[in-house]
Amino acid sequence: MTRPHAAAPRRARGSWTPRIAGIGAAVLVACGAAVVYAIASPAGAARHAEQLSSRVSTVQTVGIIGQAGGTVGTADAMRMLRAQAGTLLFAPVPASVQPQGDPQWTVDMMGDGTFIFIYAPTGSCLAAAGGPGPARLILRRCDLGPEQRWRQAGRTLNAGSHQYAEYRNLGNGRCLATAAGAGGSDVPARPALEACAAAAPVRQLISFFWGVTPGS
Repeated sequence: MTRPHAAAPRRARGSWTPRIAGIGAAVLVACGAAVVYAIASPAGAARHAEQLSSRVSTVQTVGIIGQAGGTVGTADAMRMLRAQAGTLLFAPVPASVQPQGDPQWTVDMMGDGTFIFIYAPTGSCLAAAGGPGPARLILRRCDLGPEQRWRQAGRTLNAGSHQYAEYRNLGNGRCLATAAGAGGSDVPARPALEACAAAAPVRQLISFFWGVTPGS
């Protein structure tokens, strides 16, 4: 005699609710992990970096001039950023050099208003190294990242025929400056990164001298 099929047991009402909740939680965890991976992975970092413009608006070859105290724009206060034996220094500007200049940097202004400072003798970019907080300045292979981006910040000052301003590093959040206590007009000063201030000290005021636009 054929045995009748047993009826399938009926599922208790509401039993799908915890299952759906469990599936939803698993999906959320998986999506969260994917987002974390996307941000932490090199590809995610590249996508984040793409928020900065890669379009060059203007290019100038200039001397980057900092101040070592004193009166802004005077010969004894001027210091020219350059590399000597692989070390970055704000070096004194000899009187014989001041009229014709010694432009060693290419300043690219990007489409988003940020600046990239390229040291012409090596083709390297001025960058902050060491992360947030106190850091050092180095020359590094150009990659258009935030540690190599600078934005004008704070006050500006006109002295003579030049404009002086603070320049804040996007990666570090600090402003380019000559180190305090440079001494006399023949003493080099180290470049530094300092907390930007609305009432910036003279050593945070930077200007571009002897600007030449390619093709002009």
